[in-house]
Amino acid sequence: MSTTHLIMLSARSRGFLNNVTLHDTGYGDAVLVHGRFDFERYTENLFQELALACPASLSTALPIRRAEFLAGRAIARAALLALGQPAPQIPIGPDRAPLWPRYSAGSITHARGHCACFAIADGSWQAGVDVEALASGHALESILCMTANKDERALIARQTALPPDRLATLLFSAKETLFKVLYPLARRFFGFDCAELRTIPANGRLQLHLTQTLCQELREGEQYDIRFSIAGDHVLTWLAVRRFASE
Repeated sequence: MSTTHLIMLSARSRGFLNNVTLHDTGYGDAVLVHGRFDFERYTENLFQELALACPASLSTALPIRRAEFLAGRAIARAALLALGQPAPQIPIGPDRAPLWPRYSAGSITHARGHCACFAIADGSWQAGVDVEALASGHALESILCMTANKDERALIARQTALPPDRLATLLFSAKETLFKVLYPLARRFFGFDCAELRTIPANGRLQLHLTQTLCQELREGEQYDIRFSIAGDHVLTWLAVRRFASE
């Protein structure tokens, strides 16, 4: 997809979507599309303008929830088009996750006016992406208490490569991305304590180690190199792994 096409997306949304850009993913046949959405410019008729369906399950949702859904699905369609693939509607699955076409895999995220989609032109992959606004104050304290164990908090405190607010937010985002990727494979919920950061992230990669076995194929000690980008007021993390052969 050309930059012109992305600009057209912003124009078609009447300014609701803006700053829509493509990122290098580090994966073949994959794209990461990131943008901003302005809730003040959201109107219900934008679903029709962008040729996207608002699911019945959101009929009674707050407008901000419908705006988030619209932004995410519009970015997802842009990602599929960037891969040169058909871009049908992406419905909500029974577990609330997007149902991707069988020829692709992807993940959608939104937070505080940011939205992003990481998509791969191969349905044999499982993808995850997360965007987070940089945390501060009580939100930062909450992230450290909820996301990081004692060793991780000590690592964050003593390292000098990244400011603590950035590394803490990055760790939270990376664990969210890992959950999105592994939950459909493990088929069970698991907490932030199931993965651990042991080294300082570098060169756009953050490594997480499983601290317990999630299923026969996801064993304690396995490690995952999660890619990341930090720009302005937000962090982006993304990861893709192959689905199990038996699925």
